[in-house]
Amino acid sequence: MSSYSFSDDAVQDLDEICEYIARNNPKAASKLFDAIREKCKLVAGFPNMGKSYNQLALDLRGFTVEAYIIFYFKREDGIDVVRVVSGYRDLESLFSDVDDC
Repeated sequence: MSSYSFSDDAVQDLDEICEYIARNNPKAASKLFDAIREKCKLVAGFPNMGKSYNQLALDLRGFTVEAYIIFYFKREDGIDVVRVVSGYRDLESLFSDVDDC
């Protein structure tokens, strides 16, 4: 069975995103969190379905949920989510130290 996991950075990203959204709309924050988890579950079973982000880091892949990009690395039994970020962020600077992930 395929599974997914979140790195510490990804957990922090999700916390910050959901807290920000929840200030004005707690239901929207919960809905986004659920949508991200559901899409992670789907992609864990089909890890090649995400877009390649090799220009940022070797073997890095990603998919979108609303305005957010969920970045991950494939593993034998699923995916490891390393970051969850707004698509408007400077992605190159975000992954300049990807070796630490």
